[in-house]
Amino acid sequence: MNKIMNINIGGIVFHVDNDAYEKLKKYLKDINNHFKNTVGGDEIIIDIETRIVELFQQKLSAKKEVITEEDVADVIAVMGKPSDFDDEDNYNEPNIKQVGRKRLFRDIDDRMIGGVCSGLGAYFRFDTVWFRLAFVIATLSGLSILAYLILWVIIPPALTISEKLEMQGDPVNISNIEKFIREEMDGLRDKFDDFASQARNKFRKKN
Repeated sequence: MNKIMNINIGGIVFHVDNDAYEKLKKYLKDINNHFKNTVGGDEIIIDIETRIVELFQQKLSAKKEVITEEDVADVIAVMGKPSDFDDEDNYNEPNIKQVGRKRLFRDIDDRMIGGVCSGLGAYFRFDTVWFRLAFVIATLSGLSILAYLILWVIIPPALTISEKLEMQGDPVNISNIEKFIREEMDGLRDKFDDFASQARNKFRKKN
């Protein structure tokens, strides 16, 4: 019988057989080596581990408490290997578009009230403006307030990177997690630069 080992991923302990343990340990080491000197690498690694935890939890049940080598192989197939994205030309290839599972969430990063309209826009790949306009028109006729509140309650917000990628219908893998975090960091950097520029302009006007 294969020896059972314990491994801690993202603060969650999993029971894995010895073969699975060795395969997973090498995979996590490859991920850490790939991103350890990357800007935002720590956050990328944490989010990759969070997704691995989610995938492992989906494989466990009351009748199955041990992660097997096959389970690890399935997770690696979903997530991809860091070496798969070493070729920057392939990484940026515009004609390659993978499609993942799409789920309906509220988009709280692009919300005016609760993110319902922006979530619907992302799910149906339709301009959010039209959903907002539809709700405004319906509100004027006295129909949409209750409907909006119901949707606000029953549609969960997209909080994690996995949920935000699923909201867009993008596969939750290493490539997209890294891309998401890099774009998020670039957005924060641009906002900081704009803020700094405005502050400098105000200072110059006062002097």
